[in-house]
Amino acid sequence: MRTNTTPAPKQVPVINFACPTVQTGLTALIDRLAAAVAEVEKWAPVEDRLSLEFKQSAGPAPKVRGGVTRASKLIREGEPDLDLPSEDWFYHSRDAIEQGRANALAAADTREARAAVKERYAVLLADWDAQEAAYNSRMPRGLAHAKRMVQKAHRAWTAAEVAIVEYEPKTLTQAYELLAYAGMDGKRVFFTPGEEDLKTIMRNAAAALALQGMN
Repeated sequence: MRTNTTPAPKQVPVINFACPTVQTGLTALIDRLAAAVAEVEKWAPVEDRLSLEFKQSAGPAPKVRGGVTRASKLIREGEPDLDLPSEDWFYHSRDAIEQGRANALAAADTREARAAVKERYAVLLADWDAQEAAYNSRMPRGLAHAKRMVQKAHRAWTAAEVAIVEYEPKTLTQAYELLAYAGMDGKRVFFTPGEEDLKTIMRNAAAALALQGMN
């Protein structure tokens, strides 16, 4: 007999990861991630404040002369031409110098040209390292400590994320917890796996399902 009664929707259990009833392997990893995030939130503002104070008092930051631009003429319709004189240009980071070196080596088509590139950029890198060492020698201890703490916290954050991605649930409950956590959303969710990470998580959860005879 047909009735107009609508079946009650199934209740989906809600997992409170902040206050777990049973300490599981996943919960321990989530706790590690939360602790790392807390350390970043503690030290990052300190580093930002001290870095700003240091930049305001330390003088010019390192920069290495990369070369000279060519003089050129800017032709503007209805207006006089504008002469642009040649001028020095500078590298403002070691990464930029290394990228310039890679580009120059890729463009060099002879052994002699590559040797010249290597020699030139060895000088530029040595110049940068000397300037940076002198600049950092003026850094106050508090800022150096804050930088170390932020870097340490970020490493712990990354390690915790990797451990969660590689976590292998053994029961249906653990598989559900893993999938539920990976799918969480919101401003205070700090675990944001990429596509390949999500695939790994789903494979690990599927393995747990198969282990329980649900394949």
